[in-house]
Amino acid sequence: MKKLFVLLLLFISPAFTAVGEIFNTSKCFDLLCAPQYIDQLREDASFSELCSDSVFISNITDVNSKCSASKLCNLYAELNGDKNDISQCLFTVQHLDSLACNIEWAGAILSVKPQLSYVLQRLVDNGYPEYWESKVYPNLKSHIDKYSVNQDLLNAIHTNLSDFFFPDTLADTHSNIYILNIQNAFNLSDESFCCTPLILDPEIEKQLRLNFLNIYIHENLHNLFLSPELMSKLDELDADAFYNRNETVAQAHGEGRNEAFVVAAEVYLSNRLGLRDNQNVYDEFLQYVDGSLVLAPIIYVNLSDRGSKESYNDFLLRLFTEGKLNVGEIENNYQSAMNSVKSRIEE
Repeated sequence: MKKLFVLLLLFISPAFTAVGEIFNTSKCFDLLCAPQYIDQLREDASFSELCSDSVFISNITDVNSKCSASKLCNLYAELNGDKNDISQCLFTVQHLDSLACNIEWAGAILSVKPQLSYVLQRLVDNGYPEYWESKVYPNLKSHIDKYSVNQDLLNAIHTNLSDFFFPDTLADTHSNIYILNIQNAFNLSDESFCCTPLILDPEIEKQLRLNFLNIYIHENLHNLFLSPELMSKLDELDADAFYNRNETVAQAHGEGRNEAFVVAAEVYLSNRLGLRDNQNVYDEFLQYVDGSLVLAPIIYVNLSDRGSKESYNDFLLRLFTEGKLNVGEIENNYQSAMNSVKSRIEE
């Protein structure tokens, strides 16, 4: 879930006290996101001259061609970088060659390390820390302060998530949520996640057919264990013309692959918790990333048959074994699942 809503986990700077039990902010994560969201800085007079510098923009283009904001934040978090110390952030990026040389998935970021270091240093030299403290942080805090979280419902969500993860485990505490100056959402490998402040606006929530709590569930579910065997089965579905056509659409949105597993589980739990009614469930499958996650409704309608001691990974493998997620069967099973979901609206 990346296009319109994003969530990040960060630690609070001593200069800025906690603004909620679960919401946090991070100066360093926002700095790392800045290259992808450079258009936001263009609108501020403090950065107009910098953003007209062709060398700076060329380096921004190189960085964005190789790495996303979510990848940069995940790498920084994996390296245990301080979330609000800009000096440490710059130092870490300058020394990524040695600090991240053994992290296999970081190769693309390392290939543009000089450009990334240059861009971040220029931003800092042109006043990014002061800009964040005077303009970004107050805006984020305003959204956080206005958003009311039902603690009982949050506890119920955590209980349901823990049950869904069984026999695997979920952390005993609620996820830390980092509200960033971004327009999408992504999770971090340490069971934290990041979120645009837009999703904390009730009117925006209505427009998007979901709310912050849906995203909270969704991003936590990205931590479910998915085995290499399951992912191999998923790869085999590329031979299914209907699935392959829709997967191309999903990947054009920056989604696809195991995203359908997560969406099916989130919609299932949200429906059980009363966060989505049956009409909302149907609309989500029909409209999210243009309705391209065609495995999601098939999984959703079968989730009630998941065994009490069966992991989600094993449940999904069983759907392949039983032919419900087999090559040549996806279109028929998708249409059947959508009809089943639709029939529940009138119940």
